[in-house]
Amino acid sequence: MRGAQETLGFDSPSHMKGLQVFIADIRNCQTKEQEQQRVDKELSKIRLKFANPKSLTGYDKKKYVWKLLYAYMLGYEIDFGHFQAVELCSASKFSEKTAGYLATSLLLADNNDMVRMIVNSVKTDMASGNEHMAALALNTVANIGGPEFADNLFSDISKMILNQSNALSPYIKRKACICLLRLYRKENDGLQPDVWQGKLAALFLERDIGLLTSASGFMLGILEMGKYPVQSWAQVVPPVCQCLANLVQGDCPEYYEYYHVPAPWLQTKLLRILQFFPISMFDAELLHRVNVMLQTILAKPSSQRTPVDAERQNRSNAEHAILFEAMNLMIHLEDTADPETMKTAAGLLGIFLSSTDPNIRYLGLETMARLATNLMTHEYLDRYKNQILDKMHEADISIRRQALNLLYALCRPENWQQIVDELLEILGASDALLQEELVLKIAILAEKNAPNFGWYVDVVFKMLESAPDAVADDVWYRVVQVVTGFEDGLAESEKHGLQRHAASKAYQNLTSQRAPHDTLLRLGAYLIGEFGHLLPQSVTPRAKFEALHRHFARGSQQTKAILLLASVKLLNGNAEALKGEVGNFLREIQDSADVDLQQRAVELLQLCRDEAFDA
Repeated sequence: MRGAQETLGFDSPSHMKGLQVFIADIRNCQTKEQEQQRVDKELSKIRLKFANPKSLTGYDKKKYVWKLLYAYMLGYEIDFGHFQAVELCSASKFSEKTAGYLATSLLLADNNDMVRMIVNSVKTDMASGNEHMAALALNTVANIGGPEFADNLFSDISKMILNQSNALSPYIKRKACICLLRLYRKENDGLQPDVWQGKLAALFLERDIGLLTSASGFMLGILEMGKYPVQSWAQVVPPVCQCLANLVQGDCPEYYEYYHVPAPWLQTKLLRILQFFPISMFDAELLHRVNVMLQTILAKPSSQRTPVDAERQNRSNAEHAILFEAMNLMIHLEDTADPETMKTAAGLLGIFLSSTDPNIRYLGLETMARLATNLMTHEYLDRYKNQILDKMHEADISIRRQALNLLYALCRPENWQQIVDELLEILGASDALLQEELVLKIAILAEKNAPNFGWYVDVVFKMLESAPDAVADDVWYRVVQVVTGFEDGLAESEKHGLQRHAASKAYQNLTSQRAPHDTLLRLGAYLIGEFGHLLPQSVTPRAKFEALHRHFARGSQQTKAILLLASVKLLNGNAEALKGEVGNFLREIQDSADVDLQQRAVELLQLCRDEAFDA
């Protein structure tokens, strides 16, 4: 070990006495003021030393730069010493170069002018043949990134991967992939699929798990950016499948296992990569292999996923990460996924709904909702309907929202009525954050599945009773359209029956409630005004008018306008019975402070004067 340190030029921390003393002094400070004084004193001393650079050795520069880094880590601003850090990057000793590159990464990341000064040092170290020097340079590039490095170094780092004659170790290739990912996100014009797809495909056949993880991250970054069509990377699919198959079979060094789970981060990345490629890019043999892998992942004993202590919890987290990505891939495969695999996945998701971990419950519901987009899975998921309904009572609103999305996706002619009835029961007790979404989904499901439009009207009135603030104008507008007869296919008798039913519901609500909501008032006023003549004869014209007039004072401006028009429509069919009440009502509104209402009242009086108000 000592020989290796001497070869690399590495100095043990015990040799930097000044740094050790400075750190000890800082730790012994009792107050923030004492620390500030000690740091200021040291920074002043270093500033004076740097003012006379000829007297400084490489060791001195390294020691002072380390002190600056320590002060920076404590939260103090460092506005000098940058040039000395850059000089250390070109030093021959490894320890000095380490200090220089680290200081550059931390202190100069946002300073493009200074970063430009180390480009040549980075190129030299990458081409030096010294693995440790090259790793330092690549670490710095990955940490800083930025357009300066992207413009000047992308092609050089690419050659480290693309050059077949380069006998680089997996350790360096791993770092090169990470650098390329960072630079590709800044400058992606230098990567051509026809050049790279073969090399990336070859990387996935490597045996080093670290290199495979870095290559997977690079491949994911390329696919997520979406600059090139996924068909450009077709050669990558078979080796990715092979790599995943090896891990699923347990072919992984022990030191890359996380709580006995083989390389979970690599497995999840490989599963995500496959989700980017359309099904048409998988031939029959490849699809069979993928389905076998998915079945193997999903068929692991569930007892392994029941955490009982910290170790089992960590193992459970890793297994769940792989499970959910495997299910995402299965959903992506759609009808080509094996039915038995889908059944197994549905069973696991049902178990997740009972998990004590809210995160697992949330992910289970979210994955179920996406799985439900495939109609083949409904028979497997429908058995968990009652459990899903129970999740609508969870304290966590994100879980309730996911449960709602899942119920919406599962709704079919066989079960819609139970789901809508349960959602209506839940609506009144839900908080405002979820009520609007509940109302919208209930309205869509009711209209889509209702045996008749009368039932749909009942549902909307029930929502107006339970959560009127959440019922948007679009919902009651739609009721008006349906009742008025804009829907094709309704016979005249059915249409009149629907209108009579809607008017009766409106009259019932406006007479039974002392202070109905503004939205309910608008809908009720419109329906009584248009179809009040269809109400039973036991409801007198005066009672209809009173049902509207009694709520006029508390309505909004728009609602008052609708009530005004509805009253005149009642008058049109009941002139003798209502001319006195409606006439007086309109004359009162002529003196209203609201100009719009005043104008409506004047115009309506003028239109009706000769017919209804002749003395």
